Amino acid sequence: MKFEIRRGTFEDAKDIVHLFSGEKNPHGWTLRKWRHYYQDYPEGEAVIFIAESDQGIIGHYSLFPLVICGEKVYMGAHAYVKETVRGLAVISQLMKSIDEFCAVNDIPFIIGFANQKFTTVKTKLFKWVTPFYAGFVTTTLFDPLVFKDRPLRFQYSDEWQQWRFGNIAGPVISQYRKAGCKMPTYQLLYSQETVPASDYGLSEFECWNPNFYHRRPDDEYFSQPFSLKIYDRHWVGPDLLNPENWFIQMGDSDTFLFEAI
Repeated sequence: MKFEIRRGTFEDAKDIVHLFSGEKNPHGWTLRKWRHYYQDYPEGEAVIFIAESDQGIIGHYSLFPLVICGEKVYMGAHAYVKETVRGLAVISQLMKSIDEFCAVNDIPFIIGFANQKFTTVKTKLFKWVTPFYAGFVTTTLFDPLVFKDRPLRFQYSDEWQQWRFGNIAGPVISQYRKAGCKMPTYQLLYSQETVPASDYGLSEFECWNPNFYHRRPDDEYFSQPFSLKIYDRHWVGPDLLNPENWFIQMGDSDTFLFEAI
């Protein structure tokens, strides 16, 4: 199969949404949602790479700019290859284009929150590393100030918080329903202050607690892989790969949609 990799543009929006809408569109992609991510994102221009063949757009991967430890880096997101052409060919070329972009633009490293299957592919084939898995912890209280000295964290503007969560002042708690469960699960997505569950009429909530970052998947806690790829050798070393240097919240990941309680 012949295909080419090129940079995506706003003109590709309709076809990208069509690609994302395959397999029953589990993530609810619409043109409105696409514009929210790719036109309204406040931290800078998203970088889109697409694979295109005579079938149209068959693959996609994008990068969203953000700042970590004062450095401009990117978060990889929305990796997708059309079901009928899945294999290594398309994703390998998409990842190669990402590498070339980062090298040309002196990007020190990129990060991503992929599922376990894609995380394994990235680490085994594309030289990503996974410094830790963030465990989903159920608690009655979370105090992010305990981890205020951890240097590696996402640094966002006030505009980002508005874009991500809307007009929410203070801690951001979301709800969702797990398959087969009648009662919602509450998740603390983002906070810069101490959060007692009882202050919000809750008995408990889920969060990512840095005390439960593990080097590998934990049998007791469901966990989210946190991966990165390093391009600048200055960053190769224990600091970036040490879980105790990181503070990441659930809302930092594009995985979690906000639904107010």
